[in-house]
Amino acid sequence: DVSWVGLTGSAAYNNGVYTVAGSGWDIWSNSDAFNFASSSMSGNGTITARVTSQSNTNDWAKAGVMMRSTLDGNAPHVMVVVTPSNGVQMAYRTSAGDITNFAGSVSGITAPYWVRLTRAGSTFTGFVSADGVNWTQVGSIGFDMPSTLLTGLAVTAHDNQLLNVATFDNVTLS
Repeated sequence: DVSWVGLTGSAAYNNGVYTVAGSGWDIWSNSDAFNFASSSMSGNGTITARVTSQSNTNDWAKAGVMMRSTLDGNAPHVMVVVTPSNGVQMAYRTSAGDITNFAGSVSGITAPYWVRLTRAGSTFTGFVSADGVNWTQVGSIGFDMPSTLLTGLAVTAHDNQLLNVATFDNVTLS
């Protein structure tokens, strides 16, 4: 769990499927509250996952991939997430405590759907795919982040009294 959440989250892996449960008010504004199943990634890289399902705890509940500088609630980050009612969103925060901004969005998409986030130097680019083969760019943003980032699966309920339970498969970090 990152920052203050109303309900304790969890992450589990079984037979190729990650199940991540997250409470939290949101990943937005100048501080976040969510669950993050992550590992370290140094230098350039890509995280890809198919969001196979997520709870509809709020129209703005989120499940997807993220790169983040630290586990502090107000840390710089970039993410590509699927929502129950607002499509896929790519959002970012450039420095600690700044406001989160949109880098792009694609409407009309719900899980199951593929998301991908790449880092090439200081450029972060988000993509979506219906089949994991043909990819559409959601957005791209350039800003400085540490060379080593926490990279993984982010889930928030957008409601501190509920858990958004999301499942992911085909997760790769390269």
